[in-house]
Amino acid sequence: MLNRWSPFSYILTIIILLPIVLVVNHAFGSETQTLIHLKETVLWEYVSSTLILVFAVGFCTLVLGVGTAYLTTFYHFRFINLFVFALALPFAIPTYIMGYIYSDIFGYFNHFHLFLRSIGIKEYFNVLNIYSVIIIMTLALYPYIYLIVKASFEKSKSALLNPALSLGGSRKRVFFEIILPLSRPAIVGSLALVVMETISEYGITEYYNVKTLTPAIFNTWFGLHDSKSATYLAVIAMVMVLIVLIVERYNRGKASYKIEGANGEVKKELLKGYKLYVSYFLLSLPIIFGFLIPLIWISVYSYEYATMLVDDKFLTILGNSFYSSALSAFVIIVLAFFVGYTSRIYPTVINRYIGKALSLGFTMPGAVIAIGIIMLFINIDKWLIDNYITTKLFLGGSFFTLLFAYIVRFFAIGVNTVESGFERISIDLNRASRSLGFNYFKTMLKVELPLMRNSLLFGFILLFMATIKELPLTLVLRPFNYETLATKTYLLANAQMLHETAIYALSIIVISLIPLSIIITKRHI
Repeated sequence: MLNRWSPFSYILTIIILLPIVLVVNHAFGSETQTLIHLKETVLWEYVSSTLILVFAVGFCTLVLGVGTAYLTTFYHFRFINLFVFALALPFAIPTYIMGYIYSDIFGYFNHFHLFLRSIGIKEYFNVLNIYSVIIIMTLALYPYIYLIVKASFEKSKSALLNPALSLGGSRKRVFFEIILPLSRPAIVGSLALVVMETISEYGITEYYNVKTLTPAIFNTWFGLHDSKSATYLAVIAMVMVLIVLIVERYNRGKASYKIEGANGEVKKELLKGYKLYVSYFLLSLPIIFGFLIPLIWISVYSYEYATMLVDDKFLTILGNSFYSSALSAFVIIVLAFFVGYTSRIYPTVINRYIGKALSLGFTMPGAVIAIGIIMLFINIDKWLIDNYITTKLFLGGSFFTLLFAYIVRFFAIGVNTVESGFERISIDLNRASRSLGFNYFKTMLKVELPLMRNSLLFGFILLFMATIKELPLTLVLRPFNYETLATKTYLLANAQMLHETAIYALSIIVISLIPLSIIITKRHI
């Protein structure tokens, strides 16, 4: 169907997918000696380690995220509001920072080992392994599932749940037969984000020497200077996520998960006795190890090094991070809203799958997207110079390069939150508005946009926190002499100056905590 809205989505899709197409195209062809060597030696180790990490982190975050969301939504107990707030706080701490902290606490001849030696235990426990990475990534990533699934649980239809409970259905049976099926899109969508974050993680896997695909891609490109082998490994990582998304889409079929009509309060069970204390214990574990211990570590060393490191350079780095994250989050959420609205009012086959296509960037490690963008912008700059339009690099090394990279990388978050918000709004509202004389644009501004306000705010905050924590993409594409909190933290940690990273890590956490608090305290997001 020809219309005035769809061409914008088509052009945006082509632009965003260009770097990914260049990477995929570059990956195939004649094999290099490095790629042949990788296939014969360590390629299977990279793939198997990545798969182990994906399944382990995915399972652990699913259990922890859904479990905490369920307890805090369908049960009542003292201090519940405090737990609702605190359970989301680990989301403010980047995975790689949490990894640095626990390596300092439990690493060889650090605090934990010195304590063991003081009480006569001289054994050495190596924490730089895949098991530690699984635990740390679970603590850092489960809030994805907790926040999104809890929002879905809070929309559960009381007209379905309360009669089931009144007729004698156990809460366990209601959970598995009603609540989980209704929340399936939220659960699978948030789990997909966790899986993609796990595959793309660079900082902690590289620091803990876990041989997954992402550090292998980074080392192959920047260490061995073999772009073809690096992009080949990247395609493997992308295919892993695509398989997950395709299988889920196939299994869902044509099922509908929309909940129409008014919703009342769902009956909550008051926890008492041993159930209360077991719940306190289980809910406290991710808060203590995912937030309180890292925060205490960071605060102690931030205080120690504050007078030495807080200067004009630090304030410049702080401003760079805030500006780049806020601007990119705003641009992405605006573009995602237009794409989502177009597929809503013109639900053609192409429009329905544009959001999926625009999400491909999130399936690829940041370093590889950087490679694709470098290839794209080098070709554009070469064409501009050859045609005498400019005499120097116009795009390469500019701030626009970094902004465009964030759009390619994180558009999936914007699309997912916008589509999730539109799913909860009946299309009949749009039709009623147009029957009263409003065109599509006025309907979008007067009807759809106000109803989507909370979902858009939720998406903006997720994007802001994702970009401010992004490491490999920023590390490669930042303009000359342009540092962010993430890159400065990495560079200091890589130089074995862990304690000096504390003030930069604390800044990331504090900046993230402010919008995160809005998510937690604001109702009906």
